[in-house]
Amino acid sequence: MSPTDDTKARTGPGRVTKVSVKELGLRSSAKALLLGNPNYFGTAPDTPFKPFEKVAFSTTFEQVTCVGLNPTIDQLEAVVRVNQTNGYGGALCSAGSREYVRFFVSYDGGATWTDAGTDSFAVHDSAGTRPLDFAVNVVAPMHHYWCLFARPALVRAILSWNAAPTAGDPDYTPIWGNVVTVSVAPRTTKSPLWSEFIELTKVKLPELVLAQIDPEGPVTLKAAETLSVAELASTYAKTDVEPHRFLAPTIFDHIGIDASRAGIGVSPVVPIAPLAVDAFGPEIAGGVPPIPGGPPIPNVPPIPKVSPLFDIPELKEFDLGKIVATLLKTDGNTSYEELGCIGYDPVEDALVGVLTVKKPSGYSGGPCTSGSVEYVAFWVDWGGGWSYSGTASVVVHDETVPDGGLRFAVYLPLASVAHRRDCATGPVEPRVRAILSWATPPPAGNPDWVPAWGNREETTIQLPVGALSALRPVLDFISSVDVCDIDQSDGRTTGGDNPFGGQVMISGFIPDAPDVAAPQMRYRVRVRPSGSSTWTTLSDPFWVSGTRWIGMNPPESYSELQTVDADGFFPYLVDRNIAGLGYRTVYGDVLYPWQTIALAAGLWEVEVVAKDAGGTEYPAQIRLCSDGTIRQTVTIRLDETVPDVALAITEVEHADGTVQPTGPCKRFKIGDKLRGTYAVSDQHLSQIWFELQPASSALGALPTFSGPTAFPAITTAANGTWELDTSLMAACGYVLTLWAHDRTITPGGPWRNRDLFGFSLEA
Repeated sequence: MSPTDDTKARTGPGRVTKVSVKELGLRSSAKALLLGNPNYFGTAPDTPFKPFEKVAFSTTFEQVTCVGLNPTIDQLEAVVRVNQTNGYGGALCSAGSREYVRFFVSYDGGATWTDAGTDSFAVHDSAGTRPLDFAVNVVAPMHHYWCLFARPALVRAILSWNAAPTAGDPDYTPIWGNVVTVSVAPRTTKSPLWSEFIELTKVKLPELVLAQIDPEGPVTLKAAETLSVAELASTYAKTDVEPHRFLAPTIFDHIGIDASRAGIGVSPVVPIAPLAVDAFGPEIAGGVPPIPGGPPIPNVPPIPKVSPLFDIPELKEFDLGKIVATLLKTDGNTSYEELGCIGYDPVEDALVGVLTVKKPSGYSGGPCTSGSVEYVAFWVDWGGGWSYSGTASVVVHDETVPDGGLRFAVYLPLASVAHRRDCATGPVEPRVRAILSWATPPPAGNPDWVPAWGNREETTIQLPVGALSALRPVLDFISSVDVCDIDQSDGRTTGGDNPFGGQVMISGFIPDAPDVAAPQMRYRVRVRPSGSSTWTTLSDPFWVSGTRWIGMNPPESYSELQTVDADGFFPYLVDRNIAGLGYRTVYGDVLYPWQTIALAAGLWEVEVVAKDAGGTEYPAQIRLCSDGTIRQTVTIRLDETVPDVALAITEVEHADGTVQPTGPCKRFKIGDKLRGTYAVSDQHLSQIWFELQPASSALGALPTFSGPTAFPAITTAANGTWELDTSLMAACGYVLTLWAHDRTITPGGPWRNRDLFGFSLEA
């Protein structure tokens, strides 16, 4: 892997790297340079082009600092640090550029990788505090093993500025960006498939029993349990897990130290709750010992009541006085877990934290138990002091911990709409503080609280630009393309001249939508051919998935069928602050997955309208784009046609120089030169290329083209002649294929087509 591969620890804050004039110049002209030479920076060695400048894995401008997994919802998170004030393609009121992160997952130590998808965000030149910490996420195809056979997985995140890492390529080399590989712990299951159960346990079942079992059906096992004090004491008897660690949740539960007082050993401003302190021995019988380096804490009058902890027989062997005294003095211990990075996801308007679990035990039980909880509370300073935003959590267990620890992530929607401003007023860059605490949630009213186990991180974030009006929907993205990046004169993207097709994903949100516990907001999506006065309401039912988190329980994934009411409106499911007790999201802020495959090609207009419970309708926001144009509806161009491809072989030149006409399915001699013609056409042609199989026998040989092969040198047609020199090829049967794909944005990639023929070579 690259020298930027990080399997051990995050990159610290450090200093912002100074920008060289040369690198800044190369970056500003990178797009044009790569258009003329894909290997200009030496990152595409498999092409025939020679490099001019060696630039790869540069983290001068941006860098992935942390990667983690939220196992409850299979969501991978990466924090991206933006280091500079310029070098990002333009100011806030311009299009700027994008930071792309592609994720990969491996279950075999990195021998093979599964592409988990990519996410991106816009970045701009702007004055202000640096660095800024952003975040991206994808929902990944994680495998959930039976809890008895839990195993870590590897996750790789590849950051690349202004060019998405190639799909399926875990060894992609970014010019500007880096690669981070970490170990994560996917959630396990107590309902393994029968086939997995039998394979792992090696159990021999009678044939009559096997005949009644569905191999793909689940085995129902008992639910995860919370270990008792006796079980915890037995589990950790021969480990280095201290009694004040594994007994802490029980002690807090029994002696009344609530969430606001669990860190009393380091928070002198918080008084001690009345406890049965005389029951724990001389260490705390007259009060709590003073904080090292801090003012003395007044004695607490003893209360003549025996602690209920003494009702637990298994605790009689412990010196509870010493344990409680040690627990109360434990402050900010990061030997078990540590919060490494926090960031802000501007696309989903959410705060993210990545933490490292460092030890294999000390988390209240293994994967088949309830384990314990890591809490991360967030505060934001909008300019008037710290304001509590909420607490996220993730469940952790005792399990195998590779070198570098296991990386977990938490996610919390921010609901920042009221703080956004137009780009002309400059960036909105609040400070964010996060406190990690094991087993006890930090108090909402104390941003200076210090946990017994955990730590605190701070950073600066930058909100998306654009002031928004409450309840007026925002038509945000079309198939992940910002609507401001779609040219309204021709309906194609401004960056790559791309049309849309297949399933067109319409995404957006309703600012300040009421809590879903109140009467719900609803929305309607309509489309019409450009120039038509008749709208069609998109009303077919569809499924959405997302995350919901209510109260202090861990978040969970959900799916829900969306159906319209009599007026063609769908319920708006997103709630970023369920009465201050949680949230509910929809992945990708999807409003409607529009199936367009059977529709006519050409220009189509998309409209979104919201409606409140009283029946008042709200038109979409009017968005001011960086080029001075506006969007309230958006016009896109549909292309539902694959390219036409024609490949022919017409002649062969033998080693003696003679030329003969020929055709497909013929035998040739090694050393012959095969020639033919090709013709490709499409309204939005992108690229053509040859494939010769089997590649192992072709030994790298490929035909050469007589003309250009890629957009923008080709736009709607490519034709000419080709030639294949067989001198270095082995004797074998071959298939020569000409591939072509267009520029249409579809869920499965651009439309593609091929033509092919077979031949054989003899010695």
